[in-house]
Amino acid sequence: MYIMLKELSSPFKINKFIYAADLFILVGFVASGLILKNLVYPDLQLFFMIYHIGIGCFMTAPSFANPQKRNIQSVIILLRRTSNRRVYHSISLVYKRNDTIKLKKSSDSK
Repeated sequence: MYIMLKELSSPFKINKFIYAADLFILVGFVASGLILKNLVYPDLQLFFMIYHIGIGCFMTAPSFANPQKRNIQSVIILLRRTSNRRVYHSISLVYKRNDTIKLKKSSDSK
């Protein structure tokens, strides 16, 4: 008799609420804030770091539209869709009543 696993790819949990990927994303946002902190006016550096930590927490939260994904994954999907130039859009044509549309017979069907 074989033992079947129900879940092969489960995310790695560090704590009860924190996953490893979420921690890496949060650390990435804090690290980018620390790197860019010197470019910000000195009186605003504290607010800049609070903003980066807040954005990191928002990006690791579950998405409202798709609860299985994180907000950062939703943003990546959105950027992939908008950067794809091979998407076809319908062209709206206005036909008059007397206009006819001629359809070509395909040569494949004989």
